[in-house]
Amino acid sequence: MGSESGGRSYSLTEIFAIKFVLADIVIIAVLLLAGPWFALAITLLFVVTSFLIWYLVERSEADDTRSDDDTVDESETERDPVTRLQERYAAGDLSDEEFETKLDRLIDSNEQAEAAGIDTEELELERSR
Repeated sequence: MGSESGGRSYSLTEIFAIKFVLADIVIIAVLLLAGPWFALAITLLFVVTSFLIWYLVERSEADDTRSDDDTVDESETERDPVTRLQERYAAGDLSDEEFETKLDRLIDSNEQAEAAGIDTEELELERSR
């Protein structure tokens, strides 16, 4: 968390330390000038804003993690179709019959491409029949 103009980046701990030092000063001033009820209200306000800052930082980190997961999903498209099919089967997205059917279709399409003289990467699985 830092300024957008290239300033110093503060850690979450530093932000809370600065916030609580400033809060102590304000609370003492309000206690001396306005009374205990106003000081209590200011204290509650600082506590609520502290939790709000913590929540927003945690949410931001979760969004960063989620965007990293999206990057992994993009690399999934670079994998060969058989590997993706195996992963779907292992995850339980496909039944045994669906897996076998799709695998046979992939092997058939690879054999047809080879017969037509189209250069494809070899499927590393062979028919077990």
